[in-house]
Amino acid sequence: MHTGLFHEIDFDADGKALSFLGTPYSVDRSPYYQIKTPVCRIRNGSGPRVLLMAGNHGDEYEGEIALGRLIRRLSPAHVRGEVTILPLANLPAVMAARRRSPLDDGNLNRAFPGQPGGTPTERLAHFLEHELFPRHDVVFDIHSGGTSMAHLPTALIERQASSERTARALELMASLGMAHAFVAANGRDAPTS
Repeated sequence: MHTGLFHEIDFDADGKALSFLGTPYSVDRSPYYQIKTPVCRIRNGSGPRVLLMAGNHGDEYEGEIALGRLIRRLSPAHVRGEVTILPLANLPAVMAARRRSPLDDGNLNRAFPGQPGGTPTERLAHFLEHELFPRHDVVFDIHSGGTSMAHLPTALIERQASSERTARALELMASLGMAHAFVAANGRDAPTS
């Protein structure tokens, strides 16, 4: 299945690898331009598979900075299993310091499940939904208040379609030990951002 993106990530290799997700985007200066979203993959044998991402909204800097620091400090010796880090998920929005992508006005948080032949934001959402998320046991999507508000440190989950998945998400949320946490309704009729 064509996912709308290109990458050279070897999901089976042990070690630490830095790469990118290449989203095709034709511009005047090049019909073969790609948006190159950085990704770090760290694997050390078998174990839990965790995806950490930030930059879903480009003006939410705290997660982007924290994951950038983590990439520099984390080595395979610190990992049992797999950690994938996507520090600047919506790269065009990050580069413009905007909540939404300036290329297509896309809100990555609302673009799922995406389209493989759609806009750059829809292509990225499709790849994440159908390729990257299923490869991981847990996905942490780090958000903050952006340029318009301040947030208390909070854990948030969306209620899942299956009660088992909701129970697992609640368990993981509780393990974070956050002073504030809440469960949001799920779906486009009850968006959280």
